Amino acid sequence: MKENIPSKIYTEDFIIPLIYDVIIRNILKQNKDLLVLIINNVLETEYKKENIYLKDVKLVKRNRKEKQRECDILVEIKDKVINIEINKYNTKSLDDKNMSYVGKLLESYYESEVVQININDFDIYGYNEEIYVSSMVEEKHNIKRTKKIKIYDINIDSFKEKCYTNSRRYDKDFVLFMQIIKLDSKKKIESKIKNSKLLWEVYEMQDKLSREDLVLERFPDDLFNEMEKKELRQKAEDSIKEGFKEGMKEGMKEGMKEGIETNQKEIVINLLKKNFSYKEIEDIVNISEEKIKQIEKSIS
Repeated sequence: MKENIPSKIYTEDFIIPLIYDVIIRNILKQNKDLLVLIINNVLETEYKKENIYLKDVKLVKRNRKEKQRECDILVEIKDKVINIEINKYNTKSLDDKNMSYVGKLLESYYESEVVQININDFDIYGYNEEIYVSSMVEEKHNIKRTKKIKIYDINIDSFKEKCYTNSRRYDKDFVLFMQIIKLDSKKKIESKIKNSKLLWEVYEMQDKLSREDLVLERFPDDLFNEMEKKELRQKAEDSIKEGFKEGMKEGMKEGMKEGIETNQKEIVINLLKKNFSYKEIEDIVNISEEKIKQIEKSIS
């Protein structure tokens, strides 16, 4: 059963982070500039977007009973087929699932090198590396069994404090992308990407997808898993609480200010009616002569 989540519970600053499959998959399919940015920075290549071809993400089934599997993004470039996976949670079955994708791609693209890029919201090996590179090797003599498989694991958090101005390895936009991929605040994203044309385009697409009724008002089972639903609800609740607190603060400030001004005005009017001088009213009410004259003019 689909759950209806009213869109009003989100504050104006809230945006569904790019790390969620439903957002990033749609954007990568539509924006080849971002796609080639990720591929070139991870593989250290210089591919052009014109040479990238999006492929069907449905993987081959061995028999009718086998469950249909879909990878997140699949592209073909020259002699490579590249699978990009967005992994938000390091579940026990994650590695098996991703390796099964690699195996199926080897079956379908047996003449190509199979590359998997995992964008991980966790440090898969715990060494705080930015990108881990894995392949099939013989352990004792460190001999590659095949050159047809290579797996790259990106550790998103390792880019959090990275200064792109000192980075020779990565493009500025790639570092910024890794820094905004988990953000759920529009203001924070905008402050990071204000000088990036590409990432501003990505942000506008993200905002549009985030606000569509399908995404904001429903959490279909085929778009969000249970953990993602729970996390999004929590983010929404946090946003409401924060927005309510800020609103209360501002409301109290404005209310007090308006109350004081109204009270002052009434006192000034009464004193003017009793023929008090400007100087006397200044001393009693503690406001300027100019302000007193403005109030006098409003009642005359």
